[in-house]
Amino acid sequence: MEKTSFCFDSKNLSGLFSHPGKDGSIQGAKPLEVHLTNTSILANCFASEKNIALCSTKFLSQIAKITALLHDIGKATSFFQKYLFDKKKTKSRHTRHSLISAICVWGTLNRLIEEKKIQEDKTFEGFTAILAFFATLKHHGDLEATSDMLLLSEDDIELCYEQIENIDKEKFNTLILNISCLCPEIGFLTIDSLREFVDHAKVSIKLFKRAFRKLFDTEMKFFFMLNLLYSILLDADKTEAIFGTLVDIPELNLSYIDVDSFRRRIFKPENFENSIKALRDSAFEEATNCEIDENRRIYTLCLPTGLGKTIISFAFALKLRELAQKRFSSKFRIIYSLPFLSIIEQNYDVISKILSFCGLDITSDILLKHHHLSDIVYKTKDGLQNNQEEIFDTDIAKLLIEGWNSNIIVTTFVQFLESIMTNKNSNMRKFHRIANSIIILDEVQAINSEYWFLCKNLFEKMCSSLNCFIILSTATMPFIVDKKTAVEIVKPEKYFDKLCRTVLHFDNNFSKIGLEEFVAKFEFEKEKTYLFVMNTVSSAKKLYELINQRFPDMQDEITILTTHIIPKERLRRIEQIKNKKYKIVVSTQLVEAGVDVDFDHVVRDIAPLDSIIQAAGRANREGKKGKSKVTVIELVSDRGRLFATEVYDSLLIDATKKILSQFQKVDESKFAELIFEYYKELARRGVIETSSDDKGTSQKFLEAIYRLLYTSSDSETDAIGSFKLIEDEPYKVDVFVEADEEAKIIWQRFEEICEIKDFFERKKKFLEIRKSFYDYIISVPKTTNLPVNFENLIFRIPHSQLSDFYDPITGFKTKGESYLSF
Repeated sequence: MEKTSFCFDSKNLSGLFSHPGKDGSIQGAKPLEVHLTNTSILANCFASEKNIALCSTKFLSQIAKITALLHDIGKATSFFQKYLFDKKKTKSRHTRHSLISAICVWGTLNRLIEEKKIQEDKTFEGFTAILAFFATLKHHGDLEATSDMLLLSEDDIELCYEQIENIDKEKFNTLILNISCLCPEIGFLTIDSLREFVDHAKVSIKLFKRAFRKLFDTEMKFFFMLNLLYSILLDADKTEAIFGTLVDIPELNLSYIDVDSFRRRIFKPENFENSIKALRDSAFEEATNCEIDENRRIYTLCLPTGLGKTIISFAFALKLRELAQKRFSSKFRIIYSLPFLSIIEQNYDVISKILSFCGLDITSDILLKHHHLSDIVYKTKDGLQNNQEEIFDTDIAKLLIEGWNSNIIVTTFVQFLESIMTNKNSNMRKFHRIANSIIILDEVQAINSEYWFLCKNLFEKMCSSLNCFIILSTATMPFIVDKKTAVEIVKPEKYFDKLCRTVLHFDNNFSKIGLEEFVAKFEFEKEKTYLFVMNTVSSAKKLYELINQRFPDMQDEITILTTHIIPKERLRRIEQIKNKKYKIVVSTQLVEAGVDVDFDHVVRDIAPLDSIIQAAGRANREGKKGKSKVTVIELVSDRGRLFATEVYDSLLIDATKKILSQFQKVDESKFAELIFEYYKELARRGVIETSSDDKGTSQKFLEAIYRLLYTSSDSETDAIGSFKLIEDEPYKVDVFVEADEEAKIIWQRFEEICEIKDFFERKKKFLEIRKSFYDYIISVPKTTNLPVNFENLIFRIPHSQLSDFYDPITGFKTKGESYLSF
């Protein structure tokens, strides 16, 4: 670990403190100058590693350093010092310190810019200090609309004057003397300076309201700058308070050539039909030989399923990283983002194997997995202690994981996009790690189409301002990128044209048919394996039961996968499916994209065409079975309604039917053309935004970015903070299932944790069991069959009542009217 701390002679300290000791007393309390200087050192480190077009590294470092150095200066008041050691921790308006600190940051930066001690970047001329003001003002909360953050009432101003009157002058002077050792430029600060800043703030800060009302920054530079300053301050502040040092991220000595060596070892010819092996080799070679133009930052990898997109995109990212690091003399991290937890585990495992093959230790500072259910474990190798493994305390591990302290981060679309499109303190702390990064968005078609235009504009501006490179990987490339500006890593038609593993049928014999009739009519061939992909849990369960009734002697060879089955069991079954245990699998969409399973015949209930093509990728992946069939059917409920329209927009289904109705069958070689026609049809119908004139959801969020509208009091206006990649499901509740002995032990630990009175200790202890706890959590509809509600925290199915609520094969038992979900 690289130490980032500033030492003071204890005899010369101010006697002011930032945090109490462990027992809440003055014993072991942290001196305020120690917190401020060390936070400033960290902020400067974070800023100085950025080499971006948005602003100069020197400018960003100066602003971040001074903002962090003064971000808690308001803690110097006697009100806060008394509160700090008050056992009752009684808060009042006088103990607030963010506003007076923000005014101090604003006033100090203004003065230093006026005196030419800071050379302001032209882009932010006149606005630098106010952006730092916003970051400081909200470092203990969440960002708001600029009009709200500029709202200084007479009471606010009066409070600032009262707080200044209650600062011990001698202690304050000592504090400034101490922290100015790190930054002599702020040595002019006195209590009188604070008063002058407040005097000016009464008028000057209010004047910015007019400027921000007019702001419409289509280049997103103000958005990125505020996010950067806020993120750097948050990360430095939290890191100093919890950990106190900077994690020394080791060099990652890995090349795309190493990945090629790994690939050649695992993809042996005998494991694949020769043409598939040849196509894999060709795609890898074409991708890694792709010419890189540093002025073109967005790359696309569109390949049929089963041709090794994971390995190819990772190898190309390493090549990009090597060139970028030489060109910009900065470290670049790789952010590998995926839509679903199931494929995160799968792809993380692939990257782990590559690293191990190359002789690298799988430590958290090399490879990090981050999603809401990942283990809170962060480990490194201590070079000073004979390379021994060092495992960090839970609080520190959480801090380091959520701050993306690693060379390679494997994470979800939610974590990635909601680090950018957010106003939340906790989400935005890692935003600054996105600068100087190679970003892989795998299975990018899974992003909701209403956000494609937003992503297109956001990604382009991120690349130009934050010095990012983005790789979009999928078998069904959506309209997220401009084909004129994006670089194709491989020519998709070269690979689609040569493949004939599957043929897609839109079977009119199974048009608007009920489940019972479908199972009775469908012809099963004895030696073949089948995957049925359904749109709802209820239709999947019903189909599973009907197939079992038809083949009572095959029950051990038939299984089901839905979200009503506990995650632990789902993962077990997916592994069994990969190992060819089952002949018939009934599933919802959770196997659709990226999960490496292989069947002779795939049957897909009608869905958006890109989902159908993804499902088709589960058939004959290795090309050993001649030509496999993918059958599209239209299933209806007892009420005669398509199951598809209960989970998908009818416009998507109609567009799919229009495209498919033009063909009796479609060979895999035509899939790329088919999907392109489908997306064109969606654009024609107005489902996909293609310009700012469309005024759809994407454009509304873009306008929020242009205006720095992080929040909005108007429910009709979309604000940055209201963005959610996956909408909340208020019709669902979480249920803990005591499915086995391990679940009983975990629940007992959970009950013990709930008894802990201290909130922070309780939270810490829960983090230690969180991963195991969520292995037994399912999300189910609110029905009449809900189990006991434990202290209004979570529903629970005790082991003694398991048979009443949960079937070990099909999962949760729903009764009564329920919302059909997937």
